Amino acid sequence: MSRALRFLQRRLSLLWAFVLLFVAGSVAHLWVNVTQVEDALPLASLHKERDFSALLGDVSRLEGDLRLYLAAPQDEHYERLLLALDLAVLRQRDNRIIYLGTGVPGVTEMHALLGEALAELDVAVADGAPAATALHAPLAALIAVRERLQILNDTVFQLSMTQASVQRSKLVRLRDTVSAMIVLLGALGVALALSLLRQRRSIAALQLRDRALQAAEEQQRELRERLERVADNVPGMIFQYRRGADGHPSLPYASHGVHEIFGVSAEAAAQDSSVLLDAIHVDDRERVIGAFDESARSLLPCLVEFRVVRDGIELWMASHATPQRQADGGTLWHGYTYDVTRRRLAEEEIKHLAFYDALTGLPNRRLLIDRLRHAMLMAARNHQGGALLFIDLDNFKTLNDTRGHACGDLLLQQVARRLLDAVRAGDTVARLGGDEFVVMLENIGSARETAAQHAEQVGEKVLAALTQPYLLNGKDYHGTPSIGVALFDDCEGGLEELLKRADLAMYQAKGAGRNTLRFFDPAMQSLLAAQSALEAEMRQGLRAGDFVLHYQPQLDNGGRLAGVEALVRWQHPQRGLIAPGEFIGLAESSGLIQPLGQWVLEAACEQIARWQRDPELRRLSVAVNVSARQFRHPDFVSRVIGAIERTAIPADRLKLELTESLLLDNVEEIIARMNVLKARGVCFALDDFGTGYSSLAYLKRLPLDQLKIDRSFVRDVLTDPNDAAIARTIIALGQTLGLHVLAEGVETRDQHEFLVAHGCDAFQGYLFGHPQHPDVLNTVAPAH
Repeated sequence: MSRALRFLQRRLSLLWAFVLLFVAGSVAHLWVNVTQVEDALPLASLHKERDFSALLGDVSRLEGDLRLYLAAPQDEHYERLLLALDLAVLRQRDNRIIYLGTGVPGVTEMHALLGEALAELDVAVADGAPAATALHAPLAALIAVRERLQILNDTVFQLSMTQASVQRSKLVRLRDTVSAMIVLLGALGVALALSLLRQRRSIAALQLRDRALQAAEEQQRELRERLERVADNVPGMIFQYRRGADGHPSLPYASHGVHEIFGVSAEAAAQDSSVLLDAIHVDDRERVIGAFDESARSLLPCLVEFRVVRDGIELWMASHATPQRQADGGTLWHGYTYDVTRRRLAEEEIKHLAFYDALTGLPNRRLLIDRLRHAMLMAARNHQGGALLFIDLDNFKTLNDTRGHACGDLLLQQVARRLLDAVRAGDTVARLGGDEFVVMLENIGSARETAAQHAEQVGEKVLAALTQPYLLNGKDYHGTPSIGVALFDDCEGGLEELLKRADLAMYQAKGAGRNTLRFFDPAMQSLLAAQSALEAEMRQGLRAGDFVLHYQPQLDNGGRLAGVEALVRWQHPQRGLIAPGEFIGLAESSGLIQPLGQWVLEAACEQIARWQRDPELRRLSVAVNVSARQFRHPDFVSRVIGAIERTAIPADRLKLELTESLLLDNVEEIIARMNVLKARGVCFALDDFGTGYSSLAYLKRLPLDQLKIDRSFVRDVLTDPNDAAIARTIIALGQTLGLHVLAEGVETRDQHEFLVAHGCDAFQGYLFGHPQHPDVLNTVAPAH
């Protein structure tokens, strides 16, 4: 054998010895590593299961917060919903990274559905707090994903445990195989070397997997730290509260916000949860305990607000917690607590503004109505009398106009204080608005006479208090009130009727000269009720066309028919023909004079148009009475011109009769309007001249065509020298100003002869004819 071969043999022997030693050492090393991996695999399975459980918990918490927002859509619940959504998105992303490509059945589909549900919810809340209807679809999708995730979590757990069991069995077999290899090491060196290489590759793969697991655990740790930072920076406190089956409480988790809210550390709260209950206001503790008791019984979310006393200051907190029944029969709540002090203060302020007058601090109409309703019920039940005093300050508008609203506000505040001082502590003083106040008296006697006497005494006391001088911005002011009183016993129509009666009584006091007190008078109510009914009938009559025009002849001094005056009549369906004296005043006060006057104007223009087709009547002018309120309407001039143009009549056939009361205000504007119509050809007459307040300076500027002597002067012109002198003066004044003079109310030939003798131009009265329907007037006109 050559030296080289021997050297080679020696090298081979040494190589085999080295291989055997290396294989033995490697097998021992493999044995140790396999044992470690065998122990680690179940931990990896548990890690995978925990990861899915954490994702399931986040999705369940998001579902709970979404249900809470739908039940109570408040800003705090909206912010909590956004936080839960962010946590669920982070958890899903980390879960997807860990299990991507693992081949676990259903993971990819679950992540796709969860991503769609989270994206849909994110879109719904992206532009602020959404309406409840916009969240029903995301909630349904979230519930479906949560149910699928629960099933998948159970499946993953079973798969993980099955895989761990299979791997452990494989490793056991591998260990047995290595033992056999040690026995057959001499005969299977090459096979052992090859097997060793394969095992080293397997160990490398296992080590790579272990490093991946460590990386996943590091991500989990970072996620936990991130969640803890979020929880510690969220306003308020996030907590877990547990009650065992025996009722023993504990606090498994509390964020650092527990110190901000309750003044104790999270560690102290975890050791003894009773310190939190001790920090709650003593009057609220039973309510908080009761809320958690009810939640534990029904497994519905616990919503409770309570006070915490910190440094002597009461702060309002709100807690929301979702319960979860545990296997041992205990209950675990996941919840959060936050400060709602500012919201509660705002609610109190809103409540005060809703029920109290901002200027005086007195109850407003809403609170008065509530108290009055209760007082009337109690008075009827206890057979005790009560009264309502309706107080209105006389001439308050004048004070506002002359000295400003600031002085008016000071007066109202002082009146409020005086009223409070003038009544008992249990009586109610309220401000209805403006300068109107109400005093409600309760328990003032079971007998009506006693109640009335007590109410009168209080009313006199209020009168005396409110008539004392006031100091407003350094200046004295003397004011008086008018007070109306209505007793509870007198009113059978309820609360609104009682207020109306007190108001009517107050107007009776004003009508009696002010600075006085009046009790409600039923006769006045009957009159007002009749007027109200008549007003309603007038409105209906206007719609139904129940009003008609009659025309009274106007003759010139030669006895010829020169014109007519249009006089409205109401053809009532039940009462027959009603004269204007019964409804014109009501039309003025109710505003119906506007539509009624417009109808009269247009009906008169239409009659002029019909007479234009009759050669005997086409020269007649038609006088139409116009009220001051109607004439001052902004559209009056355009309405007159419109009526003339629609009927195509000569404008000089229309004569508008105005009263002297029209000249009391805004004379320049009145003259300007008259000039516009005069330029179109419309004629004007001043009705009832001598009974008003005409100024001769204005009279000569008015574009008048005629003066009408009032019937009150004509009636006694033969027996009363004063009336005769006034009639002569008006005729002379008209002649001087170049105006046509007409005397109305001429009923006797002697009156007619007197007026003719003194130069009167025209006449109107029963002597020449009563107001007649235009068809009758057509037949009698030629006879005149």
